[in-house]
Amino acid sequence: MDTISFYSDCRAWVYLKIYVILTTNIGEESFLKALKQCEEGLGVVGFPTLSIIVPTYNRSVFLKECLESILLQNYPALEIVVTDDHSTDGTEVLIKSLINKYPNILYVKNERYPKGPNGNKNNGLDFATGKILGIFDDDDTMPKNALLPMVEKILEGYDMVMGNCRIVSNDSRNGKFAGRGLNKNGVVSPYNYLCGKVEGEFWGIFRRELLGNKRFDTALYGGEGTLWRGMYLESKTYYIHMNVRNYRIHGNNISDFMTSKASQVIKNYEKDIELYGQVMEKHCPCYLASIYKGAAYFAKLSGQYKKGFNYILTSLKLCLNKEAIMMFIAMFIPRKFIPFVSKIRSRF
Repeated sequence: MDTISFYSDCRAWVYLKIYVILTTNIGEESFLKALKQCEEGLGVVGFPTLSIIVPTYNRSVFLKECLESILLQNYPALEIVVTDDHSTDGTEVLIKSLINKYPNILYVKNERYPKGPNGNKNNGLDFATGKILGIFDDDDTMPKNALLPMVEKILEGYDMVMGNCRIVSNDSRNGKFAGRGLNKNGVVSPYNYLCGKVEGEFWGIFRRELLGNKRFDTALYGGEGTLWRGMYLESKTYYIHMNVRNYRIHGNNISDFMTSKASQVIKNYEKDIELYGQVMEKHCPCYLASIYKGAAYFAKLSGQYKKGFNYILTSLKLCLNKEAIMMFIAMFIPRKFIPFVSKIRSRF
């Protein structure tokens, strides 16, 4: 970080501290008015813009609640970018009605990238103007006062700040944290995420410079972790042990859905191996073995048997364990018995 950026961040951090204290005493509107007068007189910059990107497609039933929860945040320099993958359920009408009341909402359609989750996210990133960025799912909601503590840590010098997600479901998981592996505030080692020691759902914000020109790979089905892994390796990351996202789990079976897209999902594993295989082999060979095991599983499902055998043999060579041996045995089972294969497979 250069001297000018550091000075600007320090000044913004002081502003934020003052903002938190004074808004509880004199009110947000009064403080922002006084701050504006101060800035006009001194010619200084206040809070860095935080852009929350909300990719959406035919989720208007959840989208309004999602956006309202973000609009209720008490961070004063907030931009919300809704990027729409050409919804047909009245999403555009809903957003335009909100824009009339909230001018900090920007609505854009995905015309630049192939249709799909990754392309839609990329479209939102292209239009966001903030120095700090975050991508938020359109069916989730943001708890009150989630952003201020995270921005504060960004302004202290961290590249990425993340918190946990509280599950919203109709089963026993409801109310529990979805993120596993972190249970107290502190700096996060990049290898914790790379090596699978941090799992589940977290949510965070990051400096624009960390992203640069990198974008999600539109050739992958999902595979968001491929980009996040690279960013974690390059960043100084801080974890705040608090709920920053209410994470909605729907009734559909994700495993079955992924199984139906096996020929596409396997590419996610292959990309991770290509980009991070050498680093994983050095720091966590058994976790790399689990990535190969996952690739073998989806190769089996998609009928790529030779590739599947090569992957599971590599997995066994890296880290001999019971789960990998069971997956090797499963490679000989006909595909019609895939439900059985799914039961015996472990995390990969």
